[in-house]
Amino acid sequence: MNDTELRSALLCFQKQYGTSITFIANKCGISREHLSRWINQSDYHISNELRRKIQSIIVMY
Repeated sequence: MNDTELRSALLCFQKQYGTSITFIANKCGISREHLSRWINQSDYHISNELRRKIQSIIVMY
């Protein structure tokens, strides 16, 4: 899953369950600002480890 697909999956997850960016960031172990920056800026990159954490949260819930 590339960054664009992961961003869209994360936003769909957020809308479907009504979760906040803060909740998702907390579950990933990062700051809300870092996650928001990645969601809103297509040129902002994240590590593969963080990408896997986000994917696991989307799948877990």
